[in-house]
Amino acid sequence: MSRFMILKNQKIHAIESSVDDVNASIGRDFRVKKQDSYEVQDLKSGEKVCVEALLKRLRVDATPVKEVKISPQKQRKPIARSTRPIARTPITRSTKPIARQPASFPSNKSGSVQSWRASGKKPKPGRNDIIDDQYSAWLGGQPCIITGMVADRGVGPDSIHCHHIRGRSRGRRNDYAQVPLIGHMHTWSNHSYHVLGKSSFLERWKDCIPDGVDDIVVYFEARAKAFKAQYDAEMKGLIS
Repeated sequence: MSRFMILKNQKIHAIESSVDDVNASIGRDFRVKKQDSYEVQDLKSGEKVCVEALLKRLRVDATPVKEVKISPQKQRKPIARSTRPIARTPITRSTKPIARQPASFPSNKSGSVQSWRASGKKPKPGRNDIIDDQYSAWLGGQPCIITGMVADRGVGPDSIHCHHIRGRSRGRRNDYAQVPLIGHMHTWSNHSYHVLGKSSFLERWKDCIPDGVDDIVVYFEARAKAFKAQYDAEMKGLIS
């Protein structure tokens, strides 16, 4: 009588008397998730019995089959459509024009930008300020040192402004350190001194400034001293 020895992973697992018992023993021990190797040896003849077909069948039988359940399609209710037309109210457009107020712009004869300084506002005098309204009024009657234009003193673009050279440097205002400039050269234009700055103003109006002037502030100070000397001479002549 033949006897069969079952080897599992090179170790003796069981000894059965028939092939059916071998199949039943391997089937009871077989696990799909474990990669076990089985060998069957016939003890009588010493030959090895192939069990690949058995293992393949066991793998197929052990793999669960997922059933795909398709739910029946729900029957939709038909959309109730009315045969009556939808009443739409017509859009009425007014033919009356919209009344808009005309925009008002400040008068500007030279067509330049508006001055950033509010007219009529003057800074309060400080304790160390040198203020001479009579000198400023006289200087406002002198021609512009850039264009040579003569006009009344005022705050507009076509009036003469008294430009303080150093402004309120070190918190001090000096009326004797100022020169006459036409309004659009002072603040009222894109080519004015307070818009372009020192170097750009000198480069823009170098044809109207004497040759050899490298610093516009130095040129203004020299002209301011000349105007002060002229004013002192005129006042001395009137007194004498």
